[in-house]
Amino acid sequence: MAGIFAIAAAYFASSSLALILTRFDGGIAVMWPASALLFAKLLASPRRRWGGLALACAIPGMCASQLFGFGGVVGVGLPLLCIPEALAGAFLMRRSFPRFGRFASVREVAIFIGICGFFVPMLSAIGAAGFTTMAKDIGYWQAWRDWYAGHSLGLIIFGPPLILLLRGDVKRWARGAPAPLRHNAFGLFLLVLVAALAAFGQDRVPLVVVPFLPMIAATLRLGRFGAVVSILILIVVGLSLSLAGHGPTALLSGSMALKLQVLQIYFASTVLLLLPLAAELYTRRRVLERLHAAEALHRLILDRMSDVVLRAALDGSVRYASPSAQRMTGYRVADLIGRPLFNLIIPDDLPHVLAIRREVLSSPDESAIVEYRIVRSDGAIIWIESHVGALVNAEGSVIGTLSIIREVTERRHFIEDLRQQAMTDPLTGACNRRAFDEALEALLSSRVFAGEAGCLALFDLDHFKQINDEHGHAVGDEVLINFVALLRATVRDHDLVARLGGEEFAVILVGLSLEQAKAVCERVRKRFEANGTKLNSGRVIPATVSIGMARLGTGISSEKLLSAADDALYRSKRGGRNQSSAA
Repeated sequence: MAGIFAIAAAYFASSSLALILTRFDGGIAVMWPASALLFAKLLASPRRRWGGLALACAIPGMCASQLFGFGGVVGVGLPLLCIPEALAGAFLMRRSFPRFGRFASVREVAIFIGICGFFVPMLSAIGAAGFTTMAKDIGYWQAWRDWYAGHSLGLIIFGPPLILLLRGDVKRWARGAPAPLRHNAFGLFLLVLVAALAAFGQDRVPLVVVPFLPMIAATLRLGRFGAVVSILILIVVGLSLSLAGHGPTALLSGSMALKLQVLQIYFASTVLLLLPLAAELYTRRRVLERLHAAEALHRLILDRMSDVVLRAALDGSVRYASPSAQRMTGYRVADLIGRPLFNLIIPDDLPHVLAIRREVLSSPDESAIVEYRIVRSDGAIIWIESHVGALVNAEGSVIGTLSIIREVTERRHFIEDLRQQAMTDPLTGACNRRAFDEALEALLSSRVFAGEAGCLALFDLDHFKQINDEHGHAVGDEVLINFVALLRATVRDHDLVARLGGEEFAVILVGLSLEQAKAVCERVRKRFEANGTKLNSGRVIPATVSIGMARLGTGISSEKLLSAADDALYRSKRGGRNQSSAA
């Protein structure tokens, strides 16, 4: 209840002062802060209290008008128009910008100016001009213009400071700011006060720009709090001295009403300058804080990850290397910076690496994986796997490459050993069942996995018995040989391809996730379906294949892995063949 009485008293005081000080020749008050006061209080209150606040201000407004403004019916109508003006402004702002009141973005400020600086006062001026012409011999459009100017500028000038004051933002800042910042604020506001007194305390030289410098400084240093307090200081000093006949407005020729309208335009221009500036600074400060937090997080991750993150310029010189680069290469990170990356690569592998790098630089949206050998500082040769992509600047120009590198020496040697030990199927040249079983058992029992262990894929040619029956076993053999050739052309060199028996084949896709393995298998399936097997006679034998996949991993036996992949293959067969399924 105390809050209701306080806002009613403040509304009566602001209405009375505006009518006493800014109403000339019996017309409309040139300056009207009362609507801004109610508008700010509504936005600082829950909507269920709006009705009580509106009623509490309506009665004091009518009393002020009867005492100091228009009497009679007009003295009732005009004050009542101010109430829906403030209600409409608050309602539209809440609908357009639900979190309005912080002035934390340029968009928020623009919406406020559009609604409260143009739309709402233009509508209320229509009714106000009609009432005014009933009581005073004033032209309709002149009355409309005077009301619109006073209420529009009043909302723009007094609305933001009152909103931040009534919401408690200024008090929270003052309580939460550290002592050095409060001292800075005191000094800056003192400069604003001195500049305002210098501009409005004399009427010889127009110094209206002088307050802008300390006000902008206060905004840059203190944000919204600095902008709001600076605006309040300028309004209090400028309005008081201007009403006393001092300041730049004293140099104007014309009525006091005209001078106050010019003064309001000056105040509004200051608000429109400082609030967007404060909003933009707030947004940038938030972005900067997020960037610093992200940088700290990324630095923490990079310092603790085993993979190397490396950024290189277009010429291949290293611009950044994560700390794990020293563990991998033996060189200190400081020694790698500025050094050409290519100097570490074995000459035999360099052409392939350069070709991949050129492809990535020419297609910034694509990335590539390349394996090659480098020489450590101690002379040892290691295999590394590099996931490399192009770096693009804000203008869209390629400025270098970013690579995530891991050592795969053990994996590479392991796969090479498997190749040497594997026995091949005499018909297709693929590994046979025995070699496959040994390789799979050894791979599952090893602990050389880093990241994704890989996947096992089983392939079974659809209706192969029908191909043998219709075309003969020689043609069937050609289909098997063609399929193995297609498999090898699609998978990587170190992926193990085996024939398990008859028309059933398997591929161990080391280091691929289930999604990556499915993409490879789908590529095999589609190519085999599209191309078929072309015989020497020129005849093409159409055929399809069904696929089942299961993920590799430590702790799983080869029997369970094969059973899982076989179940997935059975689902592909049961689902209509010529498709892939994953366990």
